[in-house]
Amino acid sequence: MTALAGFWSFNGKPPGQDCERMLQGQALYGSHRALNDDGVLALGRNLFAILPEDRFDRGPQQRANFRLVADVRLDNRLELAAKLGLSRVEQARLCDAALLFEALLAWGAATVDHLAGEYAFAFWNADAGELLLGRDILGLRPLCFHRGPGFFAFASMPSGLHALADVPYDLNTGCMMKHLALAPRTGSETFFTGIERVEPAHLLRVTVHGTRSQAYWNPPRPANTTGSPQDHAAGLRALLDEVVSAQLRGAGDTIATQLSAGLDSSTVTATVAKNRPDAQVIAYTAVPRAGFAGPIPPGTIANEWELAAATARRYPNVEHVRIEGRPESPMRWLDRNFAYQQQPMANLTNAVWGQAIHAASRASGSKVIFKASAGNLTISYSGLEWLAQLLTSGQLLKLAGISLALARRGRSLTSLGAHAVGPFVPPAIWRALRKMTGRVEDTLAMSAVSRMRAESLELDHAGRPAGKPFETRLWALRRADGGNAYKGVLGEWGLSVRDPTADRRIIEYCLAAPPEEFVRDGIARSLARRAFADRLPPEVAGFALRGYQSADWYEAMDLARPEIEQEVAAIARCPEAAEALELAWVDEALADWPSDWSQAATRDRYRLGLLRGLSAGHFMRKVKGTN
Repeated sequence: MTALAGFWSFNGKPPGQDCERMLQGQALYGSHRALNDDGVLALGRNLFAILPEDRFDRGPQQRANFRLVADVRLDNRLELAAKLGLSRVEQARLCDAALLFEALLAWGAATVDHLAGEYAFAFWNADAGELLLGRDILGLRPLCFHRGPGFFAFASMPSGLHALADVPYDLNTGCMMKHLALAPRTGSETFFTGIERVEPAHLLRVTVHGTRSQAYWNPPRPANTTGSPQDHAAGLRALLDEVVSAQLRGAGDTIATQLSAGLDSSTVTATVAKNRPDAQVIAYTAVPRAGFAGPIPPGTIANEWELAAATARRYPNVEHVRIEGRPESPMRWLDRNFAYQQQPMANLTNAVWGQAIHAASRASGSKVIFKASAGNLTISYSGLEWLAQLLTSGQLLKLAGISLALARRGRSLTSLGAHAVGPFVPPAIWRALRKMTGRVEDTLAMSAVSRMRAESLELDHAGRPAGKPFETRLWALRRADGGNAYKGVLGEWGLSVRDPTADRRIIEYCLAAPPEEFVRDGIARSLARRAFADRLPPEVAGFALRGYQSADWYEAMDLARPEIEQEVAAIARCPEAAEALELAWVDEALADWPSDWSQAATRDRYRLGLLRGLSAGHFMRKVKGTN
């Protein structure tokens, strides 16, 4: 993995020193520095060597009037090499950036249509006077930029750009308001004024005259197919094996995974173990403290150890490690996150066990950790949005049949009805219905955001279910941007995060699969259950509940209450944070501190609302330099 930097001077100012400063500003993310400077454009990178081919990386690529700097892991190297006419021997001697350079020389901007993996790059065509920047479809490698008077600069992380005197160091309150209001992230804005991001699945063309952003990813829609249910399951199974095998490159002989009771992490851990029987796979499972018996939401389990252990026992090369909950303040990681991820943390409670897993993985000698964060949108998609699609298309008999089959297998009629008709209910009526059933009637009710500022965003906070299987998942995927988080884990823990469920080929296969495959025989997530029954215990493949992560979170909240009150006081001294947050709501939450955490509204108020607000407020006051 690599931290990138580039400085293009439009006014004759030598770019090399500025590019060097940008690399120094990103020293956390790689120590092997290289720079290429032609007097107009300087390109540089800090390499964090993990892949075996990284030993061939000598820095920015150059041939004739073309240059490239890239942060890249290509997961289809052999396929690319074959298309480019390179032999196995030739491709084996190329680092991933060099192979990407060959592709860009051959195909130009169309190269992104051939890539699988994670990437952020800057490709310079001196003849055309154009700099082409690009990111992978989910933005798993970060890339941001600033256009100032007489120059254009880009870097992997904001700290690279903030190393330049001409780039302001200030808060983008508009972006922060959307974050606090639980709004999806769109466009190029970041949490910093004057710094934009290259959006995931986009190319950015830069010339002396300006910039132009262009989306490039349009995955195939579901198609009528003659394939049998067995064919769909077998295809997904074979594809995941291929993807995991590719992502194991550079993982070494000690490989970390996150393992829960769920389908996604169980499938990924099992597939890693199956594909690397010669390696030690250390599977980490987060559990509540010993003896915990507190309240949890209906339909969930607090302790996923036994089901996770059933998966681990199937593979002799898997060592199963318990990460037990402990009374650790959720505020502990805020300063470190500010330094490494350079964005607000969205989930402080899960950060406690997540960071414990990262620390244990690093101590074990692992260089790679496998996760399964995109599984709900890909391999283990539930398929329930199909009900509304059946209704709108007039397929009422099929809707009735699949609904009855789902009900017979435990799905409540209320839930099925909500998925079928919820997308068409006006927001005000939907909020009233949720209130009648004891649910939070508005997502803003569990947010610490300033109500007046949030209302100006004109967002729909009714929380209605969506009704289109393809569009719903694509909408969510297009709003993902894990780049800063992944880079932060690399810098802080020296770990490369790999997620097979977020692979482009997996995503496109699952988006193109007929919706019926995901609810076949009245079984939600049917495709994954059938596809991976060969590698999972029956009790895991058929598991229908959800794990409730950090079930004992509120016990740590009680212990951290004085620290939380101190943070609120510090936030109140920052004018920008005080304006963005509804401080009266925050003060009321502190004054009403609960002794009973069993109600969903209470959990939402504190776990989602208060902690997210504290995380955002901390970030704002750090940017503004307020203590």
